[in-house]
Amino acid sequence: MLVELRVSNFALIEDLSFTFSSGLNVLSGETGAGKSVVIGAIGLLLGERATVEQIRQGKDNAYVEGAVYHEQAGQNQIDGLLEKAGIEKSDELIIAREVYSNGRSVARVNGRAVPVSFLKEMGRYLVDLHGQHQHQSLLRPEEHLELLDSFGGEKIRTLRNALEEMSRKRQDLQKELSSLGSSSSERERRLDVYEFQINEIKNAGLRQGEDEELAAREKVLANAEKLWNLTADAYADLYAGSDDGMTEAVIDRFNRAKRFLDEAAGIDQNLVPMLDLLESAAAQLEETSHELRDYQSRLEFDPAELNMIQERQNLIGDLKRKYGSSIEEVLEFAARAEEEMDRLRNSEETAARLEQEIGDLENRMMEQSLQLRKLRRDTAENIEALLEECLQELALPNARFEVKFTEKKELTSKGLDQVEFMFSANRGEDVKPLTKIISGGEVSRVMLALKTILARQDMVPTLIFDEVDAGIGGATVQAVAEKLAHLSMHHQVLCVTHSPQIAAMADSHYSLYKETVDERTLTRAALLDSWQRREELARMLDGAGIDQVSLQHVDSVLERARRFKEQFAG
Repeated sequence: MLVELRVSNFALIEDLSFTFSSGLNVLSGETGAGKSVVIGAIGLLLGERATVEQIRQGKDNAYVEGAVYHEQAGQNQIDGLLEKAGIEKSDELIIAREVYSNGRSVARVNGRAVPVSFLKEMGRYLVDLHGQHQHQSLLRPEEHLELLDSFGGEKIRTLRNALEEMSRKRQDLQKELSSLGSSSSERERRLDVYEFQINEIKNAGLRQGEDEELAAREKVLANAEKLWNLTADAYADLYAGSDDGMTEAVIDRFNRAKRFLDEAAGIDQNLVPMLDLLESAAAQLEETSHELRDYQSRLEFDPAELNMIQERQNLIGDLKRKYGSSIEEVLEFAARAEEEMDRLRNSEETAARLEQEIGDLENRMMEQSLQLRKLRRDTAENIEALLEECLQELALPNARFEVKFTEKKELTSKGLDQVEFMFSANRGEDVKPLTKIISGGEVSRVMLALKTILARQDMVPTLIFDEVDAGIGGATVQAVAEKLAHLSMHHQVLCVTHSPQIAAMADSHYSLYKETVDERTLTRAALLDSWQRREELARMLDGAGIDQVSLQHVDSVLERARRFKEQFAG
């Protein structure tokens, strides 16, 4: 239910706030006062297109905010949307839309920025807006089957639930069958593929860490000459000295220093620890020199070994590209492939069982779908009769309404049926899809009639009718008023109207009017008390000055509305 609405700098509206009640809320006023502007503002909250022309002249932005209490209506769907958008679930939603002069607009739900498409999706479960600029579930053919099934009641609901459960089970079985392969030849093909992959990995004889070892060995072989030169220089500096004898080896200098220190320690015993350290260092230096010499003797460049290592690295690289980013992952792939091969070898029997289960399930689904089709056709006949009767009361005596059935190509969780609502307003004309209806007055009355007979089944909580009384008068207006009153017993209804009969049925009545302030025209709104409401109804009746006669006429209209609502409620 739309509880509150605030509109700022939108068209002729500078700043207006509305508090709406449950039941029937009426917006009245002279032509051009801004009634439809209010409906347009609500449309922004439902994800309709925003334009810079909607911003009040001289302002940088327009702002619309609505407080919606959604209670039970569309609870699961709305909660799912909120969760997906990262918005905490709440029965009360604060929906806001801001339009800027650069053409950009920002939408928010409970303070969280959301795309406009989110408002449009969520709005489907909150509000149906009926008028020339429509947000109508009844004009979406994909919704017609849901509405028909909803009107059909518990029997259809039970069959639908059973079909949906069977469809989910069929999907699971098909997924399991698909994992085995679609046919025995497909399974054989997959077995061949797995066998090739396993053999390729096994024949490679991989070892954990082998790739790191190969990389290290390849680096040594590729730099063998450089390693020999570097270690030779190091050995010469440490032990051999230069070939020309000009450069003394480090080990010779160590030995000379050791002799000096040995003689000094004979004089001062405090130098003995230092002598020990020097002797230890000299021993380590000599050992290092010998190891360098041994390393050089083993070092050789072997092109054949280098080539073999590089070929091995290429083989491992190919396996990594195919089966995993590391040797460990490649080996794990081979283990999984072996498990899958074992499963596939035993899959013929499993596949036959699954195919039998799917076939049995589809036979049961077909039986349920045919039962569902019969119930739907019976329900459609009921709707057609009720709607045509209702349309006669709404000044469409020659209207025809049909539910067109076509068969889907595939059996789905909703059965075999696809439906679309068809309509003709005039005798001799073929029925056409509701989406082809052009007349705004006809659209509104058809929607009102449908909403009336579907009132108890339709879960959209708020219905908005923009001038549903356009182009009609007399007894037809009274019939429309009564239909709206009936509808408001199950839904919140907002109605823009010029009709006093409709306004008399209101539970809450706003009057919109223009006012000039500082040479600027503004739209104002007032929630009418009982006396103001009588005056507004008198204006709507004949537009003449208010006198005793006009007020008596208003009182009779109000009394008739009161009696109707009491009688219907009882």
